[in-house]
Amino acid sequence: MKYSTKLNEFDILDLLNEYQSELRKLKHKVDFVKSKIADLEEQYSVIKKIKAGYKPATEETSEQAEEAPKAEAALSKKERKPYPLSDWDKFIIQTIEERGHATLSKEIYDSVKQKAIEGGIFTTDDKSKAKINQCLVKLTNRREDLRKVKYKGRGFAYALPAWYDERNRLKKEHKIQ
Repeated sequence: MKYSTKLNEFDILDLLNEYQSELRKLKHKVDFVKSKIADLEEQYSVIKKIKAGYKPATEETSEQAEEAPKAEAALSKKERKPYPLSDWDKFIIQTIEERGHATLSKEIYDSVKQKAIEGGIFTTDDKSKAKINQCLVKLTNRREDLRKVKYKGRGFAYALPAWYDERNRLKKEHKIQ
């Protein structure tokens, strides 16, 4: 039986689909492996810190020996390294820094939308608004990279923590304009 060395249109499409599927699977696997590596590196650094502060049992009193496991658990919780900022997070922080004052969420959305379009990560208005809101929650509540600022309108404005004075008040030059 003689086989043709040339592929027809359907064979080419089938191969393209198969290769694209494999590529998606491999990208997913790479992301999964990277997250596992990050987890293991975090665990390793905690173990190294615990060992660096380790004292032999002969020098410890019974009270210190009981407190040691509590301190180790607290250390592992406090020493978690923050997850890296996404492109959306960076766009938000960059927008606020560029303006130099507390920025309304509407202004943030307009600026970040433009940056996302230029960066090629913009999909739709609804998805972008949801993503920006998620990032604002993360940056204010979980990471504390930003702070909420109340104002007379609806919603919040956002400012950098460095823009606050020692009495925890927003400095005049950074107030909402």
